Amino acid sequence: MIRNAISRIFTILYFTGILLLSLLTDTKAQDAHFSQFYSAPLLLNPALAGTIDGTFRISTVYRDQWRSALEQPLKTYTFSGDTKFEIGQTSKQSDLVGIGMTIYADRAGLFNLNTTTVTLTGAYHKGISAKNNSYLSLGFQTGISQRSIGYEELSFGDQFNAIDGYTLNTLEELPPNNYGIADFSIGLLYTTTPSKDMSFNIGGGYFHFNQPNISFYSKDDNVNPALIKENTLKAKLSLHTSMSYSTSEGIRWNPRIMYLQQGQHNEVNTGLGIRLQPNPGKAQAIHFGPWLRGTNNVNGFGVESVILMAGFEVNNWIFGISYDQNLGDLSGTRHGLNTFEVSITYIGEHDNSIGWCPEF
Repeated sequence: MIRNAISRIFTILYFTGILLLSLLTDTKAQDAHFSQFYSAPLLLNPALAGTIDGTFRISTVYRDQWRSALEQPLKTYTFSGDTKFEIGQTSKQSDLVGIGMTIYADRAGLFNLNTTTVTLTGAYHKGISAKNNSYLSLGFQTGISQRSIGYEELSFGDQFNAIDGYTLNTLEELPPNNYGIADFSIGLLYTTTPSKDMSFNIGGGYFHFNQPNISFYSKDDNVNPALIKENTLKAKLSLHTSMSYSTSEGIRWNPRIMYLQQGQHNEVNTGLGIRLQPNPGKAQAIHFGPWLRGTNNVNGFGVESVILMAGFEVNNWIFGISYDQNLGDLSGTRHGLNTFEVSITYIGEHDNSIGWCPEF
């Protein structure tokens, strides 16, 4: 058992380490935000670590936002891996521990405002039913974020040579353009699988509860004492619930709702995923479904985007693709505020010995 556990951990670290190397060449700065949030569960709730119908899970999501409206689109990447271990087994129930590692990166626009974050997540899943099919979970996440900006892409008024461009040196007092911060998050989750045809979960995560200072001017040795040195990263609340149920042998329905609140900003994503398995004897399936996103803006809260999702499943692999159509584009008031996402998930060998098979 110990040898298998060590093998799983090294498998996750190996794949996430390789993916980290690919991230370091292109990274951005703000909280990760995905339409396919269910493919990045550790960014939604730390308590979701280890909620797998299998031995381990490795997933990646790429988001390309507003490409037709911006010279350089907003890009977000995430890679994660998690696994679970059975502990404290008794004749009635067994508890579980989930661990995971996540890497995500953002690149925002022309000025290379970058954020790269690496987090470690741990979750304890306490069995609360004699049938071993309901769990109450607590998760904790700690991470380090590195932020940077490309000064070489910036121009200031005193650099103008009065002839043909911004070629002179600037006298602006610029702070160091690269620094790191510590970040902490916590989550709760309740999940139950009353039968093989149905599962349900509800939970929430509270991210950045230490509310770190993310100002580039936060260092005490910055030369201008008059500059504002505080820029707090607001705590973020995420609430979510989902259900998975079968109405026939080859059809499974997955309604989901997710709510985000950070500072004065609010967002709701809700939709229905449908899983069709034409031949139940084969490990192949098709996924599709419609979604809606609502946000608050200067005009109040309203529906912002319609999202279409599709994907397919082959053996232990799940591939997903989604496209966000901004409703403002349809009315002609906005141009190109659309988003494309692609996700890939691999689930390690299925193990139903525990009887806990959530379908988040």
